[in-house]
Amino acid sequence: MASKHAAKTVDPKDLSPAWKVLQMKLKEEKEDKERTEKSEKAEKQEGEDGFTKVQSKKQKQKINRKRRAQEALAAASEVKRVHHDIPVVIADSERGEPTKVIAIDCEYVGAGMGGTTDILARISVVNEFGKILYDKFVKPTEKVTDFRTAVSGIRAENMTKAIPFDKAQTEISKLIEGRVVVGHAVHNDFRVLKLTHTRKLTRDTAKCTILKNMANHQGTPSLKKLAKEVLGIEIQRGEHDSITDARVALRLYKAVDKQWEAEIKRYR
Repeated sequence: MASKHAAKTVDPKDLSPAWKVLQMKLKEEKEDKERTEKSEKAEKQEGEDGFTKVQSKKQKQKINRKRRAQEALAAASEVKRVHHDIPVVIADSERGEPTKVIAIDCEYVGAGMGGTTDILARISVVNEFGKILYDKFVKPTEKVTDFRTAVSGIRAENMTKAIPFDKAQTEISKLIEGRVVVGHAVHNDFRVLKLTHTRKLTRDTAKCTILKNMANHQGTPSLKKLAKEVLGIEIQRGEHDSITDARVALRLYKAVDKQWEAEIKRYR
């Protein structure tokens, strides 16, 4: 027989309306709390994800900036290395192979009354690394009345090992063919060589507007002026040297070659 104290199962129908309302309210509050907690958790996660994304984006930008800076530094170092590897103020007699870009310089002696007529006496050519391709004394085609030694560095004894003019002319003509030729007032060198070279393959540092602006010079600057103002080096303190002058012209070209070539393309 069942105990009289046994718990009775309460039928929901027997609950009072007020109790039912309270139960519903408690249930709603519980659901609201669960939704709020879920929403807060989602927002927190979203915030963490967003922060991570922001951090990741900032880190990526920082890495990219650092990489670009390193690349720029490497490029600048390479330019500096290339320019400074071209020997100028030090003696360097190393020979090299012809390259697409070469630099030329000639030394003249004087003929005629007062030695005012330019006569070829030495010609030097270097490749784009400043290595010597050609360096020979040339027998004057006229009687020398002024060796101009103080400037040219040429002496009578140098002529004992000089080659005939026509031989030098032929050798240089073959060497410059199809190549970019750099020089300072290079038209004078072609004049004494009695050669011509296509304009689009000629780079005259005496006529380069970019170099003139860098040297703050309005007229035609000397090679010595450009060397000092653009490259920061002193040359031609006494007798000139055609190897040195060719290398200086080459370094000037290399210092602005990208801008110079871009300017040439614009006006073609």
